[in-house]
Amino acid sequence: MGEALRPELREIERDEIERLWSIDRAEVIDAIYSCEKGELTLRPERHDVTGWPAGEPEEYGPLLLDCVDQGGTAYGAFVGATLIGAAVLESRFIGPARDQLQLKFLHVSQRHRGAGLGVVLFDRAVARACELGARQLYISATPSENTVGFYLHRGCRVAGSLDPALFELEPKDIHLEFDLPAPTLE
Repeated sequence: MGEALRPELREIERDEIERLWSIDRAEVIDAIYSCEKGELTLRPERHDVTGWPAGEPEEYGPLLLDCVDQGGTAYGAFVGATLIGAAVLESRFIGPARDQLQLKFLHVSQRHRGAGLGVVLFDRAVARACELGARQLYISATPSENTVGFYLHRGCRVAGSLDPALFELEPKDIHLEFDLPAPTLE
């Protein structure tokens, strides 16, 4: 992140969760991914995203509140009082070996993208998942080229085993997993 942008990074309190919907998710999407039999395919498909889809805050807001109520962690990046990016990590283990935690939310406001803030938030979630004893992150990613590309560049890969509940909730998303660093002996 450049010198001019030094956001305050901190945990988001429960009563601040509704502020996640103030993040400007505007984006022009030129291509989207699909996944069949574990293989990603990128195809041209233009979308001009101007904000959150209708009903998304009402549908997903309670899920994020429940996540925090159950011990999940929400990190926010603030410039003054403005929330410009956030990541939410679930605390309930999923996966065949019950060793995965879901990265439930990761967004950076449009004008603050490309400065490394998404990486900082991702790394915070990774560190917290390691503290909780997870071996992998599970990510249900919006299928846009930029979003999936961000995760692939972090080392994520197509999930070897889809979580049935998360797949049912987001069947068009690209479901990814990320191997967490092994614990070190001190």
